[in-house]
Amino acid sequence: MSLAAAMNLEMHCVDLSQAFIQASWADLPEAVPQVFIRPPSGWDEDPGVVYEVCSPLYGHPASARCLHYTLDRFMCESGFNKTGFEESVWIRPAGGEFQHTIYMSAHIDDTLILCEDLDTLQ
Repeated sequence: MSLAAAMNLEMHCVDLSQAFIQASWADLPEAVPQVFIRPPSGWDEDPGVVYEVCSPLYGHPASARCLHYTLDRFMCESGFNKTGFEESVWIRPAGGEFQHTIYMSAHIDDTLILCEDLDTLQ
């Protein structure tokens, strides 16, 4: 926010909906052990049936880390670069598709996107 104020940038605050289930275990650099859950009580299922959790879920210890790696992969594939000192801040230099530099920071599923041009943000 201080960067937006100092550089007179437009700012959008974005909350990623259902962020953890949009992440992928495959993006983590380390293997994640398989996780299984029982069906909720009242659910009509054969006894002894369990479900494998295929996507990170809220409450799993590795979910936020997994979301960060998935978001990082997406940002880098979209032309953004890490700042180098802060793992959760990306910069997309002006040029190509966008005429203005775009800054993005993330804290778990809350993001700030900054740019001097409002149309670019939208």
